[in-house]
Amino acid sequence: MLESVTCTLCGEELPPADGVIFDGRQLCRSCYEDHTVICDRCGERIWTDDDCGDENHTLCHDCMDRYYDHCADCGQLVPLEDLRYLPDEDEGDNGYCESCYNRLLQEQGVRSYCYKPEPIFYGSGNRYLGVELEIDGAGESDSNARIIRGVGNQAHEHIYVKHDGSLDDGLEIVSHPMTLAYHMSEMPWKEIVNKARQLGYTSHQAGTCGLHVHVNRSSLGDTYRQQDNTIARILFLVETF
Repeated sequence: MLESVTCTLCGEELPPADGVIFDGRQLCRSCYEDHTVICDRCGERIWTDDDCGDENHTLCHDCMDRYYDHCADCGQLVPLEDLRYLPDEDEGDNGYCESCYNRLLQEQGVRSYCYKPEPIFYGSGNRYLGVELEIDGAGESDSNARIIRGVGNQAHEHIYVKHDGSLDDGLEIVSHPMTLAYHMSEMPWKEIVNKARQLGYTSHQAGTCGLHVHVNRSSLGDTYRQQDNTIARILFLVETF
């Protein structure tokens, strides 16, 4: 007759056929089910205490390190490929879940001078104009930037606000590319300018500011030669007059 074996966790004696060897330890079936789990990613069975996941994921240490990280704001477990990074941060810096990313993006104030988001085109046509309006005199303030952006982006994400080192104490308001008709009829420039004035900013009167308008090259001609000829004529007019 075979001798019984003893579960190393609960001390129960049981027939050898009813025992399970796991991680070098003798366990009864009950303890085996209660104290071990299976990694959702690789399928390996691990001790429950070694589970690195959350209420929705069961993960071994290796899969956690290789495929997941925690949102830097709320702590939620997120697959590495789903982490989002704020525009002024590099991958390897703080990564965020989708919800925290969207909230923090809205809370951001003044972006860096090098910030350049994916352009959003507004209006229908072949010529799109992007405006950079410099304002000065009331501070390079995150709170002011959020206020101005809130006015401009009530309906759509029309503008963002950047640092500009040529200003004494101000901001640069940058629009996404829009047709002239959209700028004139849909874009809330009047409300943006009025809010900037209320906050204490000036532009032309400040003596430090510029107004820049970018145009898409493709609107200047069908070929690069036609585009270059159009650019040459523009330069001639500017230099002459």
